[in-house]
Amino acid sequence: MSKFLRMTLASTVGAGLLVVAPALPASALPGQEDRIAVLEGDTLFVKEGGLDADWEPQESGVVKFQLDGDRVAVLKTDGSLLVKEGDLGPGWFTVNTDSVTDFQIRDGRIAFTEGTDLYVTEGELGGELVHQDQAVKSFQIEGDRVGVITTDDHLLVKEGDLAPGWAEISTNDVTDFQLEDSRIAYTEGTELWAREGELDAESIHQESGVTAFELSGDRVGALKENGDLLVKGGDLEPGWAEIGGGVTGFRLDGDRIAYLEGDDLWAQEGELDAPSILQEEGVSAFDLVGDRVAAIEDGRLLVKEGDLEPGWFVADEDGATAVRLLAATRHGGGSTTVTLDDLKAVYGFIGSEDVVEEGLDSLNQAMDDGEINNPARIAAFLATLRNESGFRYDAGEAGQSGRYRGRGYIQLTGDFNYRSAGQWLGYDLLADPDAAASLERSGQIARWYWTVARPNTNELADDLDMGRVDSNIGYAHDAREDAERCSDFEAALRYFNGGELPDGHINCVRP
Repeated sequence: MSKFLRMTLASTVGAGLLVVAPALPASALPGQEDRIAVLEGDTLFVKEGGLDADWEPQESGVVKFQLDGDRVAVLKTDGSLLVKEGDLGPGWFTVNTDSVTDFQIRDGRIAFTEGTDLYVTEGELGGELVHQDQAVKSFQIEGDRVGVITTDDHLLVKEGDLAPGWAEISTNDVTDFQLEDSRIAYTEGTELWAREGELDAESIHQESGVTAFELSGDRVGALKENGDLLVKGGDLEPGWAEIGGGVTGFRLDGDRIAYLEGDDLWAQEGELDAPSILQEEGVSAFDLVGDRVAAIEDGRLLVKEGDLEPGWFVADEDGATAVRLLAATRHGGGSTTVTLDDLKAVYGFIGSEDVVEEGLDSLNQAMDDGEINNPARIAAFLATLRNESGFRYDAGEAGQSGRYRGRGYIQLTGDFNYRSAGQWLGYDLLADPDAAASLERSGQIARWYWTVARPNTNELADDLDMGRVDSNIGYAHDAREDAERCSDFEAALRYFNGGELPDGHINCVRP
């Protein structure tokens, strides 16, 4: 088999090399093997497992393809759209026979256009095709959301089922957009706007003179007309960090940023002011995901994993023109252990890293004891702790000096809670309230609050009902914080669920 690789991004018509992880139900932990797909001419080959696994021919006459979980989809030169699921053996299902112009598969849904008519189906192959709109210029599916730019340059987004119910995000000459968890970013000309939370949330102006942008977790990246690359983390308010100048392309993933200055590839990880490290010269295309970086240099496809120091593996000797890596399984093997690297991959910057890492053994033990042991439960728990304590076992409630003020991972507050938690622990927290923020007690108190004081929290997480999880935790109602916690939940759920959101509606609204 020749190694002439013609690879383009999965979002464009063409071929591509994609490394993806399977979408899993919320009750399962990821662990399936990675897949790699490559188009040679118009013939698609896919392998799974190690880099040295055998290629398996899939289909010829292919002009575009995607991988999503255990699904493979191809758009053929005759306009037919075929999808298979399961192993890589024969077994295509024909979604449409002859008139598809573009498509996307993601999160258990299949979307495609026939000219400017958009259709979406979800669930099992062969499910009902539901017409979405008849004047679509471009589209994206993400979780339970569908977004379109119409032929008159309006941006519409809906969420939930596939029935009517578009929300009008912008009617002002939208040129591009991206959906990412609960965030929506879009450009009106070169003006970048973003919003998060509910579809009717207010859009916040991000930057002028933007030619390209990307959302990843709580980060926003913007490439300006003058070549400056700006990235911010956290909320959508002002606070850009300037990463590089003369930039022609960039990618964000977790706490990593990769970008091209001319044909020099640079990458950085950690905080936004971390130093950039030169990866390779003479690079024509690149991508990154998790701890992997890929680069094409003079037709060679190079891949490294681990840190950003030297150590390329030559995945292909020549002929590569573009590369796309999609999130491989990052938390496999059936383990529920959460590491500092996991937290950074999901949320980017983590403050007080030494304290956070010191507490993880006790926190993981508490999660194991409390059966916080599937992607949905882990995601809800981590999203809660991120907002309660920043994952610090020794956190204290800011600005408070009361004897029974908020302390620990989950900010235990009030003498009644100190009394009840202490009785369950067999330790007098009323007499020694500072112990609620100790390495020995903090994790088990969080477990008590989650599974004993409020015994249905795991089940609410299983139902993807982050709104009711928030009600169980009981912090003061705040629409902005509700949206942030739900966004944090979705980011962690995607990560621990093998790179994809599971089927089912995610509720962010507190009752």
